[in-house]
Amino acid sequence: MPFYTCYTSQDALSADQKADLAEGITRIHVEHTGAPRNFVRVLFQESAQGDCYTAGEVADFGMIRGVVRAGRSTETKEALLRDLWALLQEVTGLGGHELLVSVQENPASNAMEGGVVLPEPGEEAEWIARH
Repeated sequence: MPFYTCYTSQDALSADQKADLAEGITRIHVEHTGAPRNFVRVLFQESAQGDCYTAGEVADFGMIRGVVRAGRSTETKEALLRDLWALLQEVTGLGGHELLVSVQENPASNAMEGGVVLPEPGEEAEWIARH
């Protein structure tokens, strides 16, 4: 955890653009939260052209939905959202209502990696040393 899902229309992103997004999301998350890089996962999901609507009209779209451990400050979450938005806009060339970035919080005690419940934010070093 964290787990970021990037949604786009089918074939909207090249392999290089996906790699750029995955690296950028990882970098941004680590910069703002201090979490280890190996905690960050990114998944791409594509929908057929015409499967996304905005205001009842078919629309181009780019979305990032992140599920992160709870406990970050409002300032941290806002900075994370701003930087993820800028990254998505830069990579896709889309803007305005075509983009959506969302971060949802999940208690660390509700997630497991390697068969072990995750640490609270800021307790990663001790957790890694124990496991």
